Amino acid sequence: MSSQINVPSIDKILQKQYKLNDKILKKLNKSIVFADYQFLEWFNLTVGIDQLIKKAGVVNIKKFSSLENGGHHLKAVFFISQPLKGLVVEILKDILTSSTFQFITIVTNLHPNFYGISKDLFDQLRDDCLIWMSDANYACDIFYEKFPFAILTNNQESNLFLNPLSSWSLNSKNFNQFVSIEVYNRLVKQEVTDLHALSPNNPVNKDNIQNLYLSLTESEINEFQAIANSLNEMLEHLDSKDDCFTLGVLSSIIANELNQSSDSKLRRKNSPNKVTLLLIDRNMDLSMNALFHEETIFDKINNIMVNLNPQSNDVQIDLRNFLFENNFKSILPGNYFHTSTEKCDNLIQTFFSLKPKECLLDVYRKLCEIFPINESGKKAVRINSESIKSQIRNGIKTNKKAFMEHLDLVQIICAYCQISDSQIPRQQSFDKLISFSKSITQNILDKDGPSVLSRLYAFFSEKLEQNDQKYSYSISDLILILIYVYGLIGEECYYGVEEEERIKKLLITELQSKNLDNDSKFKCDLEFFNKIREHQNFSQLIDSFFQNLKNLKNYRKNLKEKKELIKQNESNNHYSYKPLISQICENIIDTATDPDQLTDLEYRTSGSEGLGINLLKSFKMGFMSTSNKPHPLNNDFIIIYIIGGISSYEYKLVKELFNQGSLSEKKVLIGSSHFYNHEKLIKHLMS
Repeated sequence: MSSQINVPSIDKILQKQYKLNDKILKKLNKSIVFADYQFLEWFNLTVGIDQLIKKAGVVNIKKFSSLENGGHHLKAVFFISQPLKGLVVEILKDILTSSTFQFITIVTNLHPNFYGISKDLFDQLRDDCLIWMSDANYACDIFYEKFPFAILTNNQESNLFLNPLSSWSLNSKNFNQFVSIEVYNRLVKQEVTDLHALSPNNPVNKDNIQNLYLSLTESEINEFQAIANSLNEMLEHLDSKDDCFTLGVLSSIIANELNQSSDSKLRRKNSPNKVTLLLIDRNMDLSMNALFHEETIFDKINNIMVNLNPQSNDVQIDLRNFLFENNFKSILPGNYFHTSTEKCDNLIQTFFSLKPKECLLDVYRKLCEIFPINESGKKAVRINSESIKSQIRNGIKTNKKAFMEHLDLVQIICAYCQISDSQIPRQQSFDKLISFSKSITQNILDKDGPSVLSRLYAFFSEKLEQNDQKYSYSISDLILILIYVYGLIGEECYYGVEEEERIKKLLITELQSKNLDNDSKFKCDLEFFNKIREHQNFSQLIDSFFQNLKNLKNYRKNLKEKKELIKQNESNNHYSYKPLISQICENIIDTATDPDQLTDLEYRTSGSEGLGINLLKSFKMGFMSTSNKPHPLNNDFIIIYIIGGISSYEYKLVKELFNQGSLSEKKVLIGSSHFYNHEKLIKHLMS
């Protein structure tokens, strides 16, 4: 039986993506494109926003918003990832009534079955659109399309992907923030209550089984269903049935939605391939995202540079220093994600798994292909970020044609230079914080010296008070290290309440000071910045933030083996951070021959038992304690989906673990809806 099960192919997914790109681009000639944040991200990661204009002949690209219109243009194409009802319909009406369109096309990635009704919904919306366009003879097409997830690497074994369409919200504050931290805390508390209620000594209370859903609003439940729908479509693209495992309360609810879906049941019945689907809550290890590190170039770029907008995975690249050596004239920023050429794509893939120093020569070689160096009469030059910047400036001056032809690749190289330049104040402070974080971690549970909070206060109170522009430390740096240490050891990071109160006062002082105006992590999102700046009670804000900090470690308190993220080195007694994703993968690998030893992961059956019965079974028998349940390595294709965002460092860790020995035969996909960085993390815990 097992020999008849096939392994899905990444190449087929890429082929589907290319075909879909061609199909979509052909519909866009001479049209205005309106797209929501999720579709804009999908286009940026797959086709490239610039290619919509260069290749497809798009007239303009606008955000799907009531504030936009099409002017006197006659043709428009709408890409909408949200359900076609409610606020979405109102926005569509506002755009159409303020425009003069005669031909419109609406593309959605949500099947009519998602609404629980027939295709009549599309017919009704089509009639309404013609009314808003003021002429029944005009054309309005509405169609559903399956959009494959965006594969960002193309390796034989382990690959990274994003699926920006797996999460939708018209509220820009909530995009990339699946549920708020308050909702998550409520769900975790309810889950613990339900586990106790379902103990072997108590009868099953069916009311408790539904309590997790009762804690959610209708829009939040719809969001869970949308993610389950997107995961199901991802598995449909792979022609695969799945063995689903979860870690965390959000993952449990999504797995339950996946099990209950009629589309999912049909897929599992008819698909020829078999995969393992592992769902993990991001909130189980937020220390990963608060970490100051340079394990991968992309994470450093993503954490130092400002996002193009608060919802984007892309970053702003300052090109002024390369174009104007002395006079910093006004110029639009560049951006990082350019995948339209093989050279750009290869360099971006390299940045996902290499450190800055490991990639220096590769960057230099690619730059020499754009601006060849005349070796005659030239002295040997040490290759570093400064020499690369100098070569870019000279190349722009002497060979503008090559610069214009390779502008996309030059922008990526510029991003590399900016995170490698030791002369930039922010780069200097980032490197100092890497060293400081390592020092804190090594002695994080050492009771002989000052507490972690005392060391943080001593370090930051002086730096922030001096407002030292040389190193440009900021309140966001302190907030991130607080998230990091509380996520690791919780309230063990201080000896007395007075230490925590001292840090709180420091934070309140900084929030009220003008220093906040220079903090890019706050200023990058003006809505968030104004919300913080205009807050009526900073003491209440900081108290709420610290309560969130104290909950971080508690998210793992019911785990058996992965409760701790700190490991002690027996040779020197130093401590080190052991990411949750590493512990999960190592446990999976180590228990391949003894499935009974696999801990903490819950297996979600593909039947209709639902979440409550699974919780009861898990509590009675222990997580994964029965030998007749599948093991993640039973399948040769493994998908790891982190609910709430991912870092490229996690991709690197998984790639290294599964590229060993016989495991290299396994194919692994790891991804999420978006990349998580310092900016998104601060907003998540302080909003």
